[in-house]
Amino acid sequence: MSTSLVLLGISVTALVVCLIRLTSGVWPGWISGGLDAIKNTGWDDNRVLGSAIGVSILGLVLLVVALSPGRRKTTLLAWDSPASREEWVLENHGLTRLARYEAQRTDGVHDASPVLRGNRMRIAISTPVHETSAISKAVHENVKAALDAIPLAQDFSIETHTSARGGQ
Repeated sequence: MSTSLVLLGISVTALVVCLIRLTSGVWPGWISGGLDAIKNTGWDDNRVLGSAIGVSILGLVLLVVALSPGRRKTTLLAWDSPASREEWVLENHGLTRLARYEAQRTDGVHDASPVLRGNRMRIAISTPVHETSAISKAVHENVKAALDAIPLAQDFSIETHTSARGGQ
């Protein structure tokens, strides 16, 4: 997040500088002074070499951070075996995919977007039907039944938020 804000600040500053250049025909004073200093600097200067190394390291760090996956979030299953010291887990992504499937196969549902945080699942439902209470209740029951069929160590509270989109 902080990297994106820094890059956004740099791009907005560059946009403002370019707009000043287009409207007045000259670069702002602080830019032209910096450009003169850069123009008079050779490639064999230690400052250029240090800056290039610093930017390269920063680029590599940003690349590694962008490519590394985030932390996996899992839910413990109830059939753990304390004697063998085994724990069985299910990824939360799989639970949300199951909830999305169950919600979307409910009659009248156009789209569903479940979000699982902690032990609370929130499902945003889109439907072309204007009367949404029956659809919301049916989705809640279908998702609850699907999650109850899995031996989870914790219970989830399910909230459904339905919005009517389109339709006649």
